[in-house]
Amino acid sequence: MKLLALFLGLAVAVAVAIPIEELGPETVPFEEFGREHIPNEEVGDEYLPNEDEGLEHIPSEETGTEHMPVEQSPWSLVPDGNGHLHLVNTDPYNLAGQEEPEAHFNADTQTIFRLFTRNNRNTGHVITLGNAGTLGGFWNGGRQTRFIIHGWNNNGGSPVNTQIRNAYLDRGDFNVITVDWGAGAQNPNYVTARNHINAVGATVGRFVDFLNQSGGMSFNNVYITGHSLGGHTAGIAGKRVTRGRLHTVVALDPALPLFSINAPNERVAPTDANYVEVIHTNAGLLGFDLPIGQADFYPNGGRSQPGCGVDVAGTCAHSRAWEFFAESVRTGRFNSVRCANYDQILNNNCVSSGPNRNMGGEPSNIGIATLASPIDQRLSLIRDETGNLHLVNPDPYSVIEAELEPFFTPETDVIFRLFTRSNPVHGQILQWNNPASVSNSNFNPAHPTRFTIHGWNGGETSGLHGNIRQHYFTVGEFNVISVDWGAGANTINYITARNRVESVGDIMSRMINTMVSATGMSRNSISLIGHSLGAHAAGCAGKFQNGQIHTIVGLDPAGPLFSLGQSDIMAPSDAQYVEAVFSNAGLLGFDLPLGDANFYPNGGRSQPGCGIDLAGNCAHSRAHELFAESVSTTVGFWATRCASHAEVNAGNCTPSGASAAMGGEPSNHGRGVNGVFRFNTNSAFPFAMG
Repeated sequence: MKLLALFLGLAVAVAVAIPIEELGPETVPFEEFGREHIPNEEVGDEYLPNEDEGLEHIPSEETGTEHMPVEQSPWSLVPDGNGHLHLVNTDPYNLAGQEEPEAHFNADTQTIFRLFTRNNRNTGHVITLGNAGTLGGFWNGGRQTRFIIHGWNNNGGSPVNTQIRNAYLDRGDFNVITVDWGAGAQNPNYVTARNHINAVGATVGRFVDFLNQSGGMSFNNVYITGHSLGGHTAGIAGKRVTRGRLHTVVALDPALPLFSINAPNERVAPTDANYVEVIHTNAGLLGFDLPIGQADFYPNGGRSQPGCGVDVAGTCAHSRAWEFFAESVRTGRFNSVRCANYDQILNNNCVSSGPNRNMGGEPSNIGIATLASPIDQRLSLIRDETGNLHLVNPDPYSVIEAELEPFFTPETDVIFRLFTRSNPVHGQILQWNNPASVSNSNFNPAHPTRFTIHGWNGGETSGLHGNIRQHYFTVGEFNVISVDWGAGANTINYITARNRVESVGDIMSRMINTMVSATGMSRNSISLIGHSLGAHAAGCAGKFQNGQIHTIVGLDPAGPLFSLGQSDIMAPSDAQYVEAVFSNAGLLGFDLPLGDANFYPNGGRSQPGCGIDLAGNCAHSRAHELFAESVSTTVGFWATRCASHAEVNAGNCTPSGASAAMGGEPSNHGRGVNGVFRFNTNSAFPFAMG
């Protein structure tokens, strides 16, 4: 079968041979998948999507009810370094017998370097760092040398290593060295594995220096290729070499969770070698989204891949990066169009800007490009702002409507509904450009005012609105205003919804101005509570109000396509007091602190009672469930102030300062609460443990 590489926007096509029918099956989990990673023999099959899965997740009046906590279990289906699903313990703070997993891995002594050549292509020869006597007869310092680095839950025998190794040895007589850091990567705690890559990268860098000094290897002959976490490890190795500069680094769908565009020292970056190439096949989910190399290739748009079918967690697409690269070494026939800029890729409008280039290949090349092909209009299960799975078109670059933005006009499409104890069920419509709609309503400026804001694919019936509202009315008289921007949030294109948060915040700010002018209410009586994308919308509203709002609470603020320093990300300066609650940090939620006070329930990544939380859906919703309860609980969610965010990531928390309660009514404003906090919860309502 042939895949067409299209010049986007032109009627010219170049045929590129890619045997699609032979790709993919080995990456799709069947009854045998991951069995060695499953704690007993009876689990696995029942967690595959059935034919009806997704239908019950269409928003309705019942939305949210199916997300009540289920039987407590820290085991979840999650993707590893090559995209396979494994049933593993996803709670980095509840690892039985591994209270300090970091101490069990020493990169210098436990990273294994195996040399393969055409004379020993099936059995690797182990070379020990610093021991020239182990170079052996297979080593030839005059050959081209290629390193391969695997990712999370992989080891030296993983397919990413064997397939790329065989491709090189089919192509020519190379020194192919597989970097086996499985002792550090095969850990159910992704956070721990991610934090090992700096040490592994440094060890690889020292090994390259050693081969140059003791093995006669030229730096100009060295390429390092890595997949997922291994992609970033390759970049770090390039940073750490001291005797020269690597020729080429290739990062294959480098991992996204817990990596930031603003921390190039922690990830692969353009300066890590003379030439750095990045291939994005599951960008924005498992793989990094933005260009981070000298040349960045986006096969089929870079997000989903043809032939992957219902790719629930991006597993197949994530693996395609190394499958494509291995084939490129043999054939070199992934011809790609050089686009003018990354925005053109986002807009599915690549204007040819310079010569075409082949992706990957041997030897390497240069150029920023996107490789595009006809995308199967398949439906996939993806998650919305509450974590619900929806059967929708997941490809933001192949949407039936070529231009969705004009269909959302914030000035008319954002709906404000006022609820009070006098009308707790049926909201009264407030209009930002109609002061009479406020003065003629049940709004009482003497009562505190609370805005609730949903996220992606949310709307009037989103679970957080009714749940939080109910708890407020339990404790007192409030003006509770639900912000319904469903006309802009209900799109299968997450990027489109994400890019609308600033305009939603602008309209919220105008609504606040109208309420102040019409009733004389004080901004000191206002709190904005937003979930997922809604948290950033709340922050934007605060920015438009010049930080005068009393309190903003961000409930698991959305992570994908947000990074520190962006103008539309929630920030501590957005209000007099800003609080963030992280319940699925690093997957659906942002990872790093965003507020004055930052609370990480149960460590902030997975949540007890969520069972097989396939895509983080339950944990993501837990943030607004915890906050709603905090409003009326007499027990409280009391949290320990930790010394640093790094401690929370490591599963530790050294008490450092006064404890504080998460959420609550009134907020922690004026109490000097700041920093990073951790607390535990029950696995079911009531969650508060005091």
